[in-house]
Amino acid sequence: MTSSALDAIIEKITIDLVGHHPRAIVLFGSAARYLNGLQDQEPEDIDLLYVGLIKPMKFGTYRIPCDVFYFEEYEILSIAKSLRYSPKSMARAKMYFKDSWKGYVRSDIASCLLLGPGYAEYGFLQMEDEERPRDYSVHKALFGESWWRSLQQYAQEHRGLKGLVIDKMHGLDRFAGPS
Repeated sequence: MTSSALDAIIEKITIDLVGHHPRAIVLFGSAARYLNGLQDQEPEDIDLLYVGLIKPMKFGTYRIPCDVFYFEEYEILSIAKSLRYSPKSMARAKMYFKDSWKGYVRSDIASCLLLGPGYAEYGFLQMEDEERPRDYSVHKALFGESWWRSLQQYAQEHRGLKGLVIDKMHGLDRFAGPS
């Protein structure tokens, strides 16, 4: 599959998902790495992080499987706030605890996307098998880019517990969105 064919499929999926009124749609995983030239092997699926109030149900069929990781807005904001204010050494443990009883690592993935390449500083490990590295910081905002970038900036500005106390005193501990 050429990158232009993959782009066309991703555009169709995005159009279908926008009908559910998301806050943001973010492409990650092998398709994002492939389109960024970081992987030669064609993607086997398309991975999307979807933030919104309404969980998208069946939204179409495509030539390639599509996995949508759905987050309600409060969930992704909670992850961003935890990354911003938790001690870095505790951030990974908190995400792992959130997900371990569910049997998957969606909070880890969201954390890596929010933190970008600096996710290892927080104890998040690059998920990989022996043949294909999986860097979940590689992504592209398909919808809601300014909101997503603003949320990333909020999460990446690590303030720690002292910063949380100061921010709470001034009413600045909540994500305000893009200005």
